[in-house]
Amino acid sequence: MAEHAADMGATVRVAPREIHDLVYRAARIAGCDPGTAERIAENVTYAEIHHGAAVRAFCEAIEALDLPASAWATAPDALLAAEVAARTGGRASAAFDSPVPLAAIAVTLRHCLERGVAPIGIHGRDRGDLAVSAVEMRTVDQEVEGAGGALVAGTGRDAHRLGVEVDRLLFSGLEAAAAGFLVAEATLDELDLDG
Repeated sequence: MAEHAADMGATVRVAPREIHDLVYRAARIAGCDPGTAERIAENVTYAEIHHGAAVRAFCEAIEALDLPASAWATAPDALLAAEVAARTGGRASAAFDSPVPLAAIAVTLRHCLERGVAPIGIHGRDRGDLAVSAVEMRTVDQEVEGAGGALVAGTGRDAHRLGVEVDRLLFSGLEAAAAGFLVAEATLDELDLDG
């Protein structure tokens, strides 16, 4: 009991690649197809780097949800449909059947922004476990986005160089959730060299 109490609040520094790999494997074990698992892993990794609390949100989801049928799997598609609609009408919204953490859509939102469609009311300072039930989207001038993109790129570079601080107990839970999906270390090293 004292050991458990000592670990509360303790963090561990991990590489973004570790988060991505473990989330992908845990999502596959939870029943997601490879493409959906990859998209969830990208969203969680990006959100942990730029917002924090994404590993927490994902660990809670795999304990409580049917992941393949949840908004974790469907919300990114709803955002992409809203992006297309915003391109023609200037504004559009994506509503989710149930609220989804920002961690489930963070990199999808970033990709939309890179293509000139921004979310209204979601900010870089929002935590990854922020529950989102709908996202309003609007077209923006891509030159305005340039300065924010440099800050995001710098944060990402630092995370890949120095690692990301993650709650030790949550990371252990993520490792346990992914343990049943075995991947050879040589395969992981090959993927890292290609990316």
